[in-house]
Amino acid sequence: MRKLAAALFHGCRAGLLDTVVAMLEAGVSSNTEDPEGVSPLMVAAARHGHHSIIQLLFTWESSVHYLGGPLGNTALHEAASQGFLECCRLLVGAGADVNVRNAQEDTALILAAHSGNIQVVRHLLSHGASVRYRGHHDRTALHVAAENGHVNCCKLFIMAEADIEADDAFGHTPLISAAEKGFVEPTRVLLTQGADVNNVCHSAATALHFASQHGNTECCKLLLNSGAEIDAQDIRRYTPLMMASMNGHSDTVSLLVEFKSNVNMAAYNRRTALHLAAERGKLTCSSLLLEADSQIDAQDSNLCTPVHLAASRGHADVLQFLIESGSDLNRTTTNGNSLLHMAATGGNVHCCKMVIGKGFGLDIQNNDGDTPLIAAVSNKQSQVVQFLLESGCDVNARGQHGMTALNEAVFHHYGSCQIVKLLLDNGADPDIPDDVNTSPLWFAVDSGNPQVIKLLLQSNADLGQRSSLSESCGPCNALEHSAHKQNRAVLEALVRIYNQSAVNMMKTLHSSPQLLSPQYSPLVRDLVHSVAFSTSLLTDMCRESIRKSLGKGGQINQKIQELTLPKSLLKFLLLEDLDVE
Repeated sequence: MRKLAAALFHGCRAGLLDTVVAMLEAGVSSNTEDPEGVSPLMVAAARHGHHSIIQLLFTWESSVHYLGGPLGNTALHEAASQGFLECCRLLVGAGADVNVRNAQEDTALILAAHSGNIQVVRHLLSHGASVRYRGHHDRTALHVAAENGHVNCCKLFIMAEADIEADDAFGHTPLISAAEKGFVEPTRVLLTQGADVNNVCHSAATALHFASQHGNTECCKLLLNSGAEIDAQDIRRYTPLMMASMNGHSDTVSLLVEFKSNVNMAAYNRRTALHLAAERGKLTCSSLLLEADSQIDAQDSNLCTPVHLAASRGHADVLQFLIESGSDLNRTTTNGNSLLHMAATGGNVHCCKMVIGKGFGLDIQNNDGDTPLIAAVSNKQSQVVQFLLESGCDVNARGQHGMTALNEAVFHHYGSCQIVKLLLDNGADPDIPDDVNTSPLWFAVDSGNPQVIKLLLQSNADLGQRSSLSESCGPCNALEHSAHKQNRAVLEALVRIYNQSAVNMMKTLHSSPQLLSPQYSPLVRDLVHSVAFSTSLLTDMCRESIRKSLGKGGQINQKIQELTLPKSLLKFLLLEDLDVE
């Protein structure tokens, strides 16, 4: 029977009358369902010209009221959505309910409004379809016609007394729907019929906001000439000019400026249209706003000016334009960030070069003591980090909480060691701790990042610095912390590298009453015991001695590679045998 049912659906879909007759006579129900819950009548109704099949299915008692398929449609929904007038006539004539809703609450009229078939719309209206029923997201047929640009359907719905100010689930009126999509004629019709040009949606935005946001300049002009409030503010206090500026719609910006929009109004965060244009990298809009007397050095709630925002987003063309237009480059933000800090954060090397060319020092500090290098590291801007290092910045400068760029890199880059390696290769000291004596190695052990741990070990990082950062395990060094973290692989790697000094640390911990405290699990105690009574290998001790003689930092590996030694010994000295995972 499944194969016969499949043949019935194929016949309805392809318009094969004889096949449909044969399957029905073979016992297949005219109301059978396919795997998606669609009936044969629904399939036929969604196909142009299959009138004879629809009539045949009626004679076999196919239900015109059946709702099925993914959207819970009736056959009338299917025919109306496709704009098939004759199918609609047959279904309505057979008693189809013109106002029945599908699973999304849409009526056949709402679906017909979407396709814009004026004849289907007229037929449904003449047979009692309601223009005031609300469908998906509370949209009426007028909403749907307006947002799809079907002006004749809009006229019919208005004549049928549609609610011209009905708002959908988002508070959008038909006028807002038309203006947002840029359909001029539906917008004109709605305005002519008395639609409130300044009605607002749930976010307090007007039709002019939406038209400006999408650069629908002709709709904007029509709305303005119909009395739209040019400087209306939405819930964020954004004006239409701000919406156009941040989205780069220069024609719309020109129009709004021509209509005397206030270019210096501020949003909730005190940002003006110029701030928003600069932040988004909209050069033409920025130029138009300056020509209209926008304040070039207006400050937002963080004291950022437009030039700060352009730099922080890496928009070199806008940054250059604002610099050449006379921006005050020496202003700082609330936390004292300079323009170079902002450029470093933005990650554009060209922006950094441009700012440095204006006399900014490489190691300028903000209120926390952070340098542009630390700002670049904290924001994972590896190209800027490399540029600043090559330009000669102080790689070991300490910033907030005494953190160096290396400490910041290890702290922030749990998934990447690229910046850590860059810093070490350019002279970063692996042993400068922060204000609570936390070293980069301690941070690396805490995060369990094997790549970073290995880089720091290759740089001969000091093992003994005891950090007070963690309240749960008290002051401890990186070796002890690896025990607290129950990371056997890391602990054993540290013992192999630091040999007797590491063993002695574990002996001290093993004999300490502290080991019996609740913070140490039985697993940790066993781990400490096994290390405390271990013996260092002579080869490991020799490696430690050789590497110590080479100093500290990322240059050690390069020094080793320059030695004339067998490859196997070079690999051993480079710690390639070390497993910290």
